[in-house]
Amino acid sequence: MEQILSQDEIDALLKGISEGEIETQKEDYELAEVAENTVQEKIEVRTFDFLKYARSKKERLPALEFIYDRFSKSFRSALSLFVEKEVEVNLEPMQYVSYGDFIETLPLPTNMNVVVTEKLKGFFIVIFDTKLIFSVLETIFGSANTSKKQKIEGREFTKIEFNVIKKLINIVCAEMEKAWAPVHEISCKYSRSEINPNYITMIVSEETVNVCELTIEVEGIKGWMKICIPYGILETIKGHLISTPSHEDSEMREKWIMKIKERINDVPLELKAILGKKKMALQEFLKLSEDNVIIIDKYVNDPVEIEICNRSRIRGKLGIYKGNKAVRVEEIIR
Repeated sequence: MEQILSQDEIDALLKGISEGEIETQKEDYELAEVAENTVQEKIEVRTFDFLKYARSKKERLPALEFIYDRFSKSFRSALSLFVEKEVEVNLEPMQYVSYGDFIETLPLPTNMNVVVTEKLKGFFIVIFDTKLIFSVLETIFGSANTSKKQKIEGREFTKIEFNVIKKLINIVCAEMEKAWAPVHEISCKYSRSEINPNYITMIVSEETVNVCELTIEVEGIKGWMKICIPYGILETIKGHLISTPSHEDSEMREKWIMKIKERINDVPLELKAILGKKKMALQEFLKLSEDNVIIIDKYVNDPVEIEICNRSRIRGKLGIYKGNKAVRVEEIIR
């Protein structure tokens, strides 16, 4: 039998609910409210990495730009001598990025070389474009024309090729030491090489690094080289890097030039007056005795040559000055 509430019963029920005299099923409503709040928290609340935010904003380091500018010029000359070809090197603007983002931009395989630096208490990583490495190798091993279509994928370096790469790294180390000398003296030493960026775990992904990129062209083949230095290492000598080296000042340079000229003027030189020369066989020399006459290659009135450090620099006339034998300068040999 169906139970139908009368109007009076319905009114009494609604009055009881509104006044709290009749309990309702709150659990479902409470669970729904908690779920809704959880969803809102997931949408509105985000994790904020204070360390990453602080390290993403870096100071400009003018001295470091000066160092890389010096390095790019000296490295161009050194690399040209190494490959015995004309090489073009262009410096790109420096960047500050997280190491994780940096290695994601590197192709595979990539030649990565760890260089340990003494007096800087750290290291830096030199990364060569694989295409550039193969171009240098072809040039070193006597190829007349470097091939523009090189097989890179799946290609690993042989032991001989790694030896050539180590010589390249030694050139980088030598030129980096020269470039750093006016700012802060460092000593560089090759440590090891890798072809996969994931194998170098000395830097955490969140660490900010300074990246310097150089575009290098060898025999029409363009590639790049990148130098990666953790910013934490640079912070230890930030006082040396926030200002341009003082020797850029013109007055200081003039003082140094004057000092060098004064020191050069005090350098002792050995001068020799060559009256004449004669070539003879050993047998003829052994037959010489007293009162023999040796005929030289000059006449009495011919000019005498003055040698400085075994090179002829002056010609003049032999004579006597204040009772001493002397040579009057008549010609300066350039």
